[in-house]
Amino acid sequence: MTTDTPPPRRKWHFNRWLIVLTAAALGWGGWEAYAFRSALAEAKALGWAVQYTDPAEEIRANWKAAFKKETWLDGVTRVYIRTGEEFEQNLAIVHRLNPLSLGIDKAPSLRDLSALEALTRLQVISIFGGGTHLTNVDALKNFSALQRIYLVDCTGLTNLPPLKNLSALQAVYLVGCTGLTDLDAFKDISALKLVDLRNCTGLTNLDGLRNHSALEVADIRGCTGLPNVNVLMNLSALQSIWLHRCTGLTKESVAALKAALPKATIHSDYK
Repeated sequence: MTTDTPPPRRKWHFNRWLIVLTAAALGWGGWEAYAFRSALAEAKALGWAVQYTDPAEEIRANWKAAFKKETWLDGVTRVYIRTGEEFEQNLAIVHRLNPLSLGIDKAPSLRDLSALEALTRLQVISIFGGGTHLTNVDALKNFSALQRIYLVDCTGLTNLPPLKNLSALQAVYLVGCTGLTDLDAFKDISALKLVDLRNCTGLTNLDGLRNHSALEVADIRGCTGLPNVNVLMNLSALQSIWLHRCTGLTKESVAALKAALPKATIHSDYK
């Protein structure tokens, strides 16, 4: 008596798996390409400036790029939006573009930066003209990839505690942020190489820069509230310092800084 035995299971060959994976990748990538292109078209229709790498061009150059997630998600390098209102009204487009660099001009409508929270891959954030309304930037605390930040004419900012968490931050531009009185939030940003504090007239000290041994450039023109810049004397990596219109500084204090940093180029109103 013979018994029927089930046939052995067929083993999936490598080529079959390759076909399945290829189909899945192309399907997912095709959807991402559509989302990317539609968001790009909408952004251009709004008059936004967008810099990007076209996934189709990368794939033409190397077909294997179609199977890499970054080909579909890392294409947009920079988005520049004309007003804060446009940014708030079109958040969905910004999220779909998911840029590395985001700039928002004429932004007095912004009260905080919570709308940016989903864009954690940002490396550069630029906010111009935040005025007195932008008083809270706590949303920045989770932006671990952030390397540069521009907060220009954001006069409502009085402190920047979220910056303490940004260990990758290399350059900070706080031009015309007249509400700032100190730089305590800078104390633990060891990678910082450049600070631009022009016309931050409320600053009364630079103590937050005391241990920044990597700092190379300090622009503090127009910081009329500073009584001295003694903190900078021990920062031997400094190469360029601008002190014009710092009316609280004396000729002697500037001379002492020059003596302490003989290799640095120091620009001031004193000859």
